[in-house]
Amino acid sequence: MTLTRRNAILSAATLTGLPLLLPSQARAQEVGAGATDVNLEEWTLIDSLSDSFDTPLDPSRWHKGLWYPASGVGAFRDENAEASDGVLHLWARAERHEGRDHTFGAVESVFDTPGVRSYVEVRARALPSAAHVLSAVWLQSSNLDGQNALAADPNPEIDVQETFDFHAMTSATHIWPGNTEADHRSFGGHTYASAEDVSADYHLYGVERREGEVLLYWDRHLAWRLPAPDPSLWRMSRHVVLSLEGHLGRAHDPALPASFDIDYVHTYYRTPAQVQPDGDVRVLDPQGRALTLGSGGVTLSTSTGEDTHWHLRRQDDLTYVLSSPSGAVLGAASANGYAGGGLVATAAAGTGTDIAGSRYRWHVLSVEGGVRMRSKLSGLALSSGNGRPVTGEEEQATTWRIEALSPQQEELPSFVAAQKDNPRATILRGDWDGDGTVSYAVRLGSRVVFYNENRTHAPVVAAVSLGRPSDAVHVGDWDGDGRDTLALQRGQRVLLQTDLSSSATTEGNLADLDKVRRQ
Repeated sequence: MTLTRRNAILSAATLTGLPLLLPSQARAQEVGAGATDVNLEEWTLIDSLSDSFDTPLDPSRWHKGLWYPASGVGAFRDENAEASDGVLHLWARAERHEGRDHTFGAVESVFDTPGVRSYVEVRARALPSAAHVLSAVWLQSSNLDGQNALAADPNPEIDVQETFDFHAMTSATHIWPGNTEADHRSFGGHTYASAEDVSADYHLYGVERREGEVLLYWDRHLAWRLPAPDPSLWRMSRHVVLSLEGHLGRAHDPALPASFDIDYVHTYYRTPAQVQPDGDVRVLDPQGRALTLGSGGVTLSTSTGEDTHWHLRRQDDLTYVLSSPSGAVLGAASANGYAGGGLVATAAAGTGTDIAGSRYRWHVLSVEGGVRMRSKLSGLALSSGNGRPVTGEEEQATTWRIEALSPQQEELPSFVAAQKDNPRATILRGDWDGDGTVSYAVRLGSRVVFYNENRTHAPVVAAVSLGRPSDAVHVGDWDGDGRDTLALQRGQRVLLQTDLSSSATTEGNLADLDKVRRQ
């Protein structure tokens, strides 16, 4: 068996008295004087990895159901997950379905939250305790195809909150190597006591992952701080999972139907002290060897030619994409969390917010003497190895130097210059008036400001609110009139701006993005 595993392992635990689940377990003492609160001023909200459920549930952001079809007394049913009035409702109902006497709601994010330096916070109200159905907030990643399979070994799992005890925040960590129950490892759990029934009101459930540690928060107060028992737990990217589970045994039908209500899911990245500017660069190891793309793949060499040139671009989640002059994108060869894999450079690789895109995104973290680079997917450090770059463990991490290729000095509008190092801003370049000169725009949230001149005191020629902050934005001449405008990408949907000074858009398609101007 593989992934009926949550049902089997956790239900068995209620019978065998595993420490995590035993109802009479003495609750762990609160963390002491060293406890800290989350200070969101130190963090940047990542819109593309967050949702406030202000619109119907977006299938490009959320997958209904889980990789196992049922949990205890309940079968998962897509109709039991719905967003309305700014809240995601996961319903538990007393109804016969797929051989079970109850139906449950569950969702898994399509977007992939980073490890390494992330904070994920869910504001939620658990299903009423009278219903005797468990509400769960957790991190795990499946293939999102409804099959009984997780996505990336060793498949680390962080259970942020599971309502085994309605007067506590109950958390645990696991790994599932090989995608099997036989190799499952549970690292135990922790309960953080609450004087009130947690289902009586909304609470904030948070998990921070930083180098070597996992920190769990209750209403932004530190509830459990643990050295990560397996490094994948702090560094691998993960999906957000919200579910109802049948681990408490028989549901109490008179209290049903009832819902587990989620107000928002927010993903934050710790705001870096320094960001790397977008541009053409060389990436050098301490011996001066450069990351090189040649006929033999990605290697290290002393070449100074174009084969060592990369275009570095910051993404909205503050990770980075590196692409060669030919458009090949640098990524991790392996799609798991084990050290020793090499690098690939793949033409037209997807670099979106899903798990496939995480293979081609990199944390670029400033350290003394340079930067450390980590795969967003695995969190493993980029190492120079024995002359061939690999993703490695901490002791193998290389301090890299990013060398900007001499750019032509260009005067910038003052607002553009001021925002270039703002991690919340996106700098865009396009020929907005069709005169053949590429000039700038700045996007902050959904607001975009355009300039037609490259000088300090250039006037603003247009300022519009366009789309959602979570939309991916592209620049291009979509209608062939010689003037660039913007395109918004929302999953598989493409919206084309009709005029630079207007928020109006028309429906496009993915083929339109073949006209994207490289930034």
